[in-house]
Amino acid sequence: MLYRHSIYDSYIEKQFRKLFGKPLKLLNRHANYDSYIEKQKEKTLDAERIEKWLSEEWDVKLDGFLKLFERNSDYVSQATNCVCLGARTGQEVAALRELGKKAIGVDLVEFAPYTIQGDIHKLELQNNEFDFVFTNIFDHSLYPDKFISEMERVCAKGGYIIVNLQLHMLGDDYSENITNDPKEVIKLFHISSVAKSYKVKNQFDGMNWELVMRKD
Repeated sequence: MLYRHSIYDSYIEKQFRKLFGKPLKLLNRHANYDSYIEKQKEKTLDAERIEKWLSEEWDVKLDGFLKLFERNSDYVSQATNCVCLGARTGQEVAALRELGKKAIGVDLVEFAPYTIQGDIHKLELQNNEFDFVFTNIFDHSLYPDKFISEMERVCAKGGYIIVNLQLHMLGDDYSENITNDPKEVIKLFHISSVAKSYKVKNQFDGMNWELVMRKD
């Protein structure tokens, strides 16, 4: 019995280290990029999820995003043109518009009037187009370096990029990476400086760390 427990404990420890032993763990679950896109769309096109996002979860998430942007008022208040990446049905976009901002969301599936169709790894947006960029779907990125490069590309000089993370957590079946150290994410920014990096506790989406980056 002790021997069996020893084998089991060793296996659990090995799996834990495999997932959480690296600062940024890429799960590498797909044979090609089309497979990744198909998997991500599986969630975004799920009729039951869409109904929930647009009904019972709408006000909860809208209120959550309003509070998130209000706690970041130092960075949001001066913004004139905002983009939210991985916005799905667009509660974060609605929150920014409620705060008087021009805002649009991008996701693999369009959800008018808040979200247009697009790929976070290859945005069909202009260089320096936005002075505020927000995302809370970093864990859904297959190529985190490309994702961050696109954030920096579309952000104007002096603009802010806010990334909400789930640290030390294996997300849902659509997560493509696990972040265990925010410093590893910060390293992926090449033309931005850290304005803030701190622990948060978002009740509405499970995010527990917030990065605020200013494009140099």
